[in-house]
Amino acid sequence: MGQTNGASRSNSAMKLTVVCSALALVLCFGWASADGCPTFPEVAEILIKGTAQKYLESIQCFQPDETMEAAGKLLKEQVDVLSNVTKMDIMRLMEKILTAN
Repeated sequence: MGQTNGASRSNSAMKLTVVCSALALVLCFGWASADGCPTFPEVAEILIKGTAQKYLESIQCFQPDETMEAAGKLLKEQVDVLSNVTKMDIMRLMEKILTAN
């Protein structure tokens, strides 16, 4: 049972790493947003709390290519399997990061 728990933690850590890395990419693209595009915090909130369709709609104004859109879809799938507690912790972390400067 110890191995299963360790493997589960490793898998969760890997998922969280993927999510955080993808969020960093979204952050980079968020600064270049055009008028009418959602801000990074809005996109992040939709990513964490919204539906897959709403998230994909929210990133369209950034004109993602097919691979970026596919990555966004995968990101949303990974976020959706996180616990609500983890999702809220991620939101709190992003708030801290965005308000730090």
